[in-house]
Amino acid sequence: MSTSNTYKKVGERSWADEYARLSSAGKRNQPDPEDLENLAVAAYLIGKDIECIDAFTKAHYEFTNRGKIDRAIRCAFWIGMHLMFGGERARSSGWFARAERLIEDNKLDCVEKGFLLVPAALQSLRKGDTEEATLILEKARKIGVRFNDSDLVTMTLLGSGEANIRQGNFSDGIALLDEAMVAVDSGEVSPVVSGIVYCAVIEMCQKIYDIRRAQEWTSALSRWCDSQPDMVPFRGQCLVRRAEIMQIHGEWPQAL
Repeated sequence: MSTSNTYKKVGERSWADEYARLSSAGKRNQPDPEDLENLAVAAYLIGKDIECIDAFTKAHYEFTNRGKIDRAIRCAFWIGMHLMFGGERARSSGWFARAERLIEDNKLDCVEKGFLLVPAALQSLRKGDTEEATLILEKARKIGVRFNDSDLVTMTLLGSGEANIRQGNFSDGIALLDEAMVAVDSGEVSPVVSGIVYCAVIEMCQKIYDIRRAQEWTSALSRWCDSQPDMVPFRGQCLVRRAEIMQIHGEWPQAL
């Protein structure tokens, strides 16, 4: 499966270098919206959250002005997700609503329809309505498959795995989480989605006391983080999870 080629694969260059390059180019010339998207991703991955939102916002307006409405919607989705992760529910809701309106006004059949089902599914999970979340995620997964988008499919596998585990269907839930991790581990998905999935899967494995699986995926996360030494958002979670695994095995000095 393909991912949006806007989001660069891990390992092409350091994210700090990427951010510096794109920032410098943007000061010299009017940047293309694609470069603004890449700037937003690089900014996020080196911990510059405000700059990330700013770049995505500029990309959103540029894509809108150029008539690339689907790309504008994708930017709006990621602005909403980053704001939601930061606890800014009202602002994130506004961006999701804008994205929905753009789809409706332009009568689009696009993969972004599936992406916009993800926050709705997360809301159902927060409310404890796992059945509704499962239905929403399956609808989103089918859209992802139809448009051949690995990011969307992997995010739905992650959500469905969590929903199954909450319902007590541990074997089915774990199988879905492992499937999501295969996509991440083989480099099929974008860096931001990779980090989200790594951390969520490890946390879920620890919640159900599947320590062997948590340790295995924590080792994979460690290798992934080590390959990108200037990455910020997921490094802290990686260190915490590694320390927790060490504590379980009684490796107190290493954990400290």
